[in-house]
Amino acid sequence: MGELPDDIDRAAIEEHAQRTVEQIALRKVRKSLDDIEEAESARRRLLRYALIACAILAALGVLSFFGFIFHGKDDLPKAAPMQVPGAPPQRQ
Repeated sequence: MGELPDDIDRAAIEEHAQRTVEQIALRKVRKSLDDIEEAESARRRLLRYALIACAILAALGVLSFFGFIFHGKDDLPKAAPMQVPGAPPQRQ
């Protein structure tokens, strides 16, 4: 014989319960993946800002270094001009 109506209802209820549990599990997995993706995106954004800050600091460091090296080259005191003799001194 076939299944009784109670068995059919019970099978439908079990199937619905199984689908509900699977959907809940899939939602939890999707939420976890979204959280991981959001954290990864925040980490990449923070890394990008850190690299930009390092590049700016490096550029400022290079400019400061060259500023200290080349600053005041024209302001150095000038030495007295050398006198070049016209002819070598003669020995006696």
